Amino acid sequence: MTTMPAPLREVADRNEEHVRAYRASDLIVLLEDPTTPAATKDAVLSHVAPWSDAFQRMISVRAAFETDPRLKELALEHQQEEVGHNDILADSHRTDRTAGWDPVVEAGAAWFVDQFRTLPGLHRVVLAHLVLEAGSLTFSNAGSLAFPGNAYFALHDEADEEHIEMGYRLLAERQEWQLAEVTELLDHAWQIITMVSDRIAELARRDTAVPA
Repeated sequence: MTTMPAPLREVADRNEEHVRAYRASDLIVLLEDPTTPAATKDAVLSHVAPWSDAFQRMISVRAAFETDPRLKELALEHQQEEVGHNDILADSHRTDRTAGWDPVVEAGAAWFVDQFRTLPGLHRVVLAHLVLEAGSLTFSNAGSLAFPGNAYFALHDEADEEHIEMGYRLLAERQEWQLAEVTELLDHAWQIITMVSDRIAELARRDTAVPA
């Protein structure tokens, strides 16, 4: 969006601060570093799979619990566009490694699912479009560098930009939100995203470490 009301500009600026910080996170640096071993990058794809599966749960819960007709329509549209992306991820890499259950990844996913059950509709928009989609875009940009031609990352590079803009358009159209509440939600959600991402990077390095 080229012009925004002042409160929404503050939201966008705050969110961009979080995106910049996320670009310096362990997971993004691991993928973008040309010296990272190929096996470690491959392990990332295995360990991100449970989070990708959880993303499907998140957007399904958002659609199921939304009651506002306009926001319900948006949630269902988003769900339809994202359905099956976890399967595309699973088909996009050749490693036989599968990720086990991890408490950090599961706790992060559970936090988002719970928020989508309980928060007001516009707060769900913030989580889905300004946090999850912006995080996905950052991850996909790094993944495209690490895995040129990978179908999963190519798909997300194109789709995520539009999904982020959808969120800002809704916040511009609907004024029933408070700046302090939205910025606090951004701060909390990006902490969860970074926590999960750091854990995925840790697991990938652990699985491919060379024994001493």
